[in-house]
Amino acid sequence: MTIQHSLASQRSLSAEIPAQPRLIQAFILLVTASLTVLVTAILGPSLPEMQAHFKDVPGADYLVPLTMTAPMLMMAALSVFVGELADRFGRKRLLVSSTAFYAVVGAAPMLLDSLPAIIASRFALGILEAVLMTVSTTMIGDYYEGAKRERMMSLQTTVAATSAFLLNNVGGMIAEHGWRAPYAVFTISLLLAPLMVIYLWEPKNRASMTTEQLRLDTDSFRPGQLAFVCLLAVMLGIVFLTVPVHFGYLHGDIGVQSPSQIGMAYGINSLGVISGTLLFGWVLAQRFKVPFQLAFGCLLGGLGFFMMQSATSYGSLTMAGFFNGLGAGVLLPTMVTWNMRDLPVSRRGMGTGAFQSCLFFGMFVNPILIVWLEKHLGGARALAIGLEGQVLMGLGLVALVVGILKKGR
Repeated sequence: MTIQHSLASQRSLSAEIPAQPRLIQAFILLVTASLTVLVTAILGPSLPEMQAHFKDVPGADYLVPLTMTAPMLMMAALSVFVGELADRFGRKRLLVSSTAFYAVVGAAPMLLDSLPAIIASRFALGILEAVLMTVSTTMIGDYYEGAKRERMMSLQTTVAATSAFLLNNVGGMIAEHGWRAPYAVFTISLLLAPLMVIYLWEPKNRASMTTEQLRLDTDSFRPGQLAFVCLLAVMLGIVFLTVPVHFGYLHGDIGVQSPSQIGMAYGINSLGVISGTLLFGWVLAQRFKVPFQLAFGCLLGGLGFFMMQSATSYGSLTMAGFFNGLGAGVLLPTMVTWNMRDLPVSRRGMGTGAFQSCLFFGMFVNPILIVWLEKHLGGARALAIGLEGQVLMGLGLVALVVGILKKGR
C-alpha cells in the first residue's frame, strides 16, 4: 500500500512538472511582448485625420499626439510595480487577464466620441501594456536559460522590430477606412488569451518558495548592479527613440520632403534593427562577453548618429539610419539579457519591470532632451543628434576598455 501510494505520488508530482517550452510557448510570449508596438505602428498614419476630426476641441494640437505617448508614460511609471506584483502573486493569471482586457481598452476609441475619454483609455492601455511587456519578458527568463534565453531575448526585439516594419504599412491601409478603424486591430489579443490559458504554466516564483528557499534566493540579489543597468536603460531609451521621432525632421532639413522616400528610410532603419538583433542572438551572444557586446552596439549606434550630423544627401542619411539601427538592435537584447542573467527568481519580475520603467522613461524624455539640445546648439537638430552620437561612442570606448582589462585578468 505504501509502495503504491509512493508511486502514485511520484506520478502526480511528475504530472505537475511542465515540459520544456516548445514553439507554441515561444510564439505566445514573443507575440505578446510585440503587442505594445501596435500603439505607434498602427495608429501613427491615422493621427492627422483624428486631429482634423477634433479640430474644434481646445488644445487638440497637443491632446491628439498624447494618445500616442500616454501609454509610454504609464509603462515608465508602472512597470517596476507590475514586476513586483508578478513576483508576489504569480505571472500567468496577471498576464491572461491583462491580455483579455487589452482588447477591450485598446478598441474603446472606436466607440468613444470624447477626446478626453479617448486619452483616458490610452492611459488605461498603458497600464495593461506595462503588464504585457514586463510579465511576458519575465516569463521568457523563467522558461529559458543560457544561450536559449539570449536567443529568445534577441528574437523578442526581432519580432517587435519586424512587427513595427510591417504594421506601419498596414496602419496606413487601415486608416484609409477612417481614423477609428486602426483601433480594431487591438482585438487580436482575444486570440492570445485562450492560448495562454491552455499552453502557459505558472513558473516558480516568490509565492511558491519556502522561507529558506526565499532567503537563499534573495542572497544573490545585487541591487547596485540593477541600479547601474537601469541607469544605462534610461540612456538606451533615449537612443532607441531618436530615429523614430527625429529622422523625418533630419530629412526635411536636407530638402527631402517625399513621404515615400522618408518612409523607405524608416524601413531601412528598421531592417538595421532587425539585423542587429539577429547578429546579437546568433553571433555576439555566444562569442563575446557583455562589455564587448555593449562596445559593439554603442560604437555602431554612435557612428550612425555622427553620420546623421554630417549627412547632406538622402543616400548618406539613409545609410546613417541603417548603421544606427544595427547598433540599437544589438544594444537592446544585450541590455535585457545582461539584466535578466543576474536576477534571482524572487526578484526577476521586479528587476525586469525596473529595467522596462527606465527604458520607457528614456523614450519619454527623448523629445524633450533633443529639442532642448537643439535650442542650445544654435537651432540645428542634426548637431544635437551628432552630440548624442559622440556620447554613445565614448561609452562604447569605455566598455571596450573594460572588456579588454577584464579579459587580461
